[in-house]
Amino acid sequence: MPDHKEASARGEADLMHFPAPGFDVREYARNAAASHRDDLGLDTYRSNPLGAEALRIIRYLQVIERATMTHLRSVLVTATHKDARITAFLTTWAFEKYWIADAFEQISLAHRPEGTDVDRAPFITPSERTIRESIVANIIGVPMIAVHMTLGTIDTWLSQAAYRRLIALEPNAQLQKTIQTFLALKERQLEFFEAQSRYRLTESKQARAITRRRLKRIPWPIGAKAEPREETHFFFERLFGSARDLVAELDARIDTLPGQSGLSLIRKAAHQ
Repeated sequence: MPDHKEASARGEADLMHFPAPGFDVREYARNAAASHRDDLGLDTYRSNPLGAEALRIIRYLQVIERATMTHLRSVLVTATHKDARITAFLTTWAFEKYWIADAFEQISLAHRPEGTDVDRAPFITPSERTIRESIVANIIGVPMIAVHMTLGTIDTWLSQAAYRRLIALEPNAQLQKTIQTFLALKERQLEFFEAQSRYRLTESKQARAITRRRLKRIPWPIGAKAEPREETHFFFERLFGSARDLVAELDARIDTLPGQSGLSLIRKAAHQ
């Protein structure tokens, strides 16, 4: 990744384009993945249903993916919103996650009597919380971008690991096909998040310090506040209880982010 002096020497004026330089946000927005309903193979679950534990995890994942909209509401009242490229990416990211949540909802419905509806958590963000976050974040300014890009990076790593564990524990061919589609989407999202995170953490000592403080206070995964604590406990215990090495791998990956080593975020979240 080019530094400031190198970029200036080549006449590349807009430094905001250097994080994730190979990621075409316009192309990403044009080709965003929308509804997955036609490809879910819901009829196959009638003859080959998922187990109760898998369905409980799927419901949790549905809530977590939908909670992105509440998270985004807080993000876009900060300096992060001033970067048009990031705003375009985050809006598209939230759109894709909405449809992933919808897919999980449809899979859940396929296991219930026809006409049954799935309880939709309201995800209401109190206005005073949004205002308070806006004031604090705008005082902090540009370093908040590093915070949000790092949150996205870590949450994507965690969700990828969770998705892979789900299909390892529940060998249903149709579910595996669906999850592989979602993993490909998340891999593309990670290209932007991780490059942005590493760039911005490397560039600013203040960003590294603020990000570190913020990461310690975040309940993982993002959106966990929307569910009772016992559901998050079940999420970690079911998916990672017999795969503690994956928890260590995730924390080791977080350690590679500039200024974020030694946090043990996922281990602590798994033991809440």
